[in-house]
Amino acid sequence: MVIDLEGALDLGGQGVSAATIGGSGHIDDDVNFKVAKGSTISYDRQIRSGRALLLGGLRLAKGTETLLVSGMSADLKSGVITAKVGLRPGIRLGTITAPATARATKPVGSTTITLDLATSGVTLDPAFAAAIDDTLGTALPTNPVPRTTLTIDIDLIRGHSPNPDLLTALGLDSSLDLADLLAFRLDTTVDLGSS
Repeated sequence: MVIDLEGALDLGGQGVSAATIGGSGHIDDDVNFKVAKGSTISYDRQIRSGRALLLGGLRLAKGTETLLVSGMSADLKSGVITAKVGLRPGIRLGTITAPATARATKPVGSTTITLDLATSGVTLDPAFAAAIDDTLGTALPTNPVPRTTLTIDIDLIRGHSPNPDLLTALGLDSSLDLADLLAFRLDTTVDLGSS
């Protein structure tokens, strides 16, 4: 997940510094959280549920006060992103703006499809801003975050051949063999269906 927290929250304008911890990092001014092992996806003829667990976190500081944001996860169906903020687990950070659809891409020669789950950005939750405000004495906004991506890679192979059920769940031809799968390029919108 790549998110423009500075642009969304105006951390610098509030006197807050942000440092990445535990495997997250910076890309330009954005914060990058990698998807962790243990993330899940459940499907039959469509994607039914799933959870993307995100590595690392943020250390927010203002003056002598610090606050850790860690243990983030995103629900693939509802689009809700939660985290531990300070000592409080399960704080709702925000919601993927359009959780029912995702952008699916796959280059030629690959058996992995990449789903971008935040094509319309993320809307921050008042509970997240309030948790930071309470500790650091800030007055943060709760704006949509337009420069946000939440991508997960899904291997389309089961054993030595394409997984027909997963192909169907992603709206692809379930009869594709390995050569066909490797040969085609994908860049389309995927309907994640309803719960």
